[in-house]
Amino acid sequence: MDERTTLSRRKLLHTLAGAGVIAAADLAWWDAPYIGPRKAWGAQPVRFQWSVPEPTRIALMNSLAERFNQSQKDFAVQIEYVPQAQARQKLISSITGGNPPDLCQAWDNWIGQFNGMGAVEDITARAKAWKHYADVAPTAWQTVTINDKIISLPLAVTLDGIYYRTDRVKELGLKEPTPDWTWDEFLAIAKSLTKSDKNQYGFGMRGSGTWAMLYPSEFAYANGAEVLKDGKVVINSKEAIDAFSWYLDLALKHKVTPPSIATDGFVEIVEAFGRGVTSMYLHNSGSSGQQKKNVGIANFATLPLPVGPAKKRASFWFSETLTTFKAARNKDGAWAFMSFMLEEEPSLKYNSTLGLLPARQSILKQPEFANDPSLTGFIKSFDIGVVSPYLAYPGWGGKIDSDGVPLIQQAMLGKISAKDCLDRFAEILKKEMS
Repeated sequence: MDERTTLSRRKLLHTLAGAGVIAAADLAWWDAPYIGPRKAWGAQPVRFQWSVPEPTRIALMNSLAERFNQSQKDFAVQIEYVPQAQARQKLISSITGGNPPDLCQAWDNWIGQFNGMGAVEDITARAKAWKHYADVAPTAWQTVTINDKIISLPLAVTLDGIYYRTDRVKELGLKEPTPDWTWDEFLAIAKSLTKSDKNQYGFGMRGSGTWAMLYPSEFAYANGAEVLKDGKVVINSKEAIDAFSWYLDLALKHKVTPPSIATDGFVEIVEAFGRGVTSMYLHNSGSSGQQKKNVGIANFATLPLPVGPAKKRASFWFSETLTTFKAARNKDGAWAFMSFMLEEEPSLKYNSTLGLLPARQSILKQPEFANDPSLTGFIKSFDIGVVSPYLAYPGWGGKIDSDGVPLIQQAMLGKISAKDCLDRFAEILKKEMS
């Protein structure tokens, strides 16, 4: 690292601190690694592909990588930042070409596809011998286990919940929703929060990206539906169709969503909530930090998904993973950094900074998580969390993006019915089961 790079990174850190992304009191922690970087010329490089290159994560990962590099002399992590929209295909191309990175950050629904390609390293023996194995939540291990083999470490776990604007609820004199709210109560408050003449809508629906299909699937579970049952695809059951119809009616019939929903992705639903265009949206804890800056911790809260007609509800567990490959050149270095990232300080700093939840149960009990009201809805969702059913087959993750999302977008626009959407999606999933 030369002097110009050090200054540039330090400038980024101070810019983030000035914007409130990094607490001023924490700046010394972030800045410390750059004051005197270690020069271990004999250290073996560890190529690490990172798939979310936004400023806060870049600053955070640079800081953590430097800490790791200075903590020992055998390995030196070198981070390759790749835009998220290109990251999955870049990994597939490098796997196919026989030159994958030593380590990557990716989501568990990607890893199933890579495992189906025979590319992922089995780390079961390392993981079970690891000192923190028993501290990782059992469901978190499930998200990274295929055919009884552990193929990744869960860097962070997420469950979905509903964000809502407490200030808007108070402003309109509405009854505060409770953690055991129902679909009917959700719809009622969404209608009350909608003032289309003021460009204000009750619910920010997502139509772009993988989760555009996953969110209505979670609502379907609250109506007694499932994606896969007894080895058969049942996402187009009557219960699922009824739930999808109810979900789509939020936009098509009740008009409680912005007109732009078919193309709204992660950025749009988060920003719309922050600007006051929407007063509720569905997402995981990963945007809680952003909303603390956008609207302030006193002006929003989170709840579990509402209880459906079947008197149940579900929130899909996902893991943000650290994964190494069979063709990796430095597996020992990859494991050293993977396990370092789940040590208490790196895990706590990573997850608390980004509003994610640590996979290790002892860290989740720390005040940074247990006492944060913006995380209440997600922590209360642990009991209703289920491993995403879309992890069942390697090809399903890719088909959600390529085929499932365009179908749900057409349904959101009223071009196809919920039944047509799910019938066609079910056939796509069935073809990938082999």
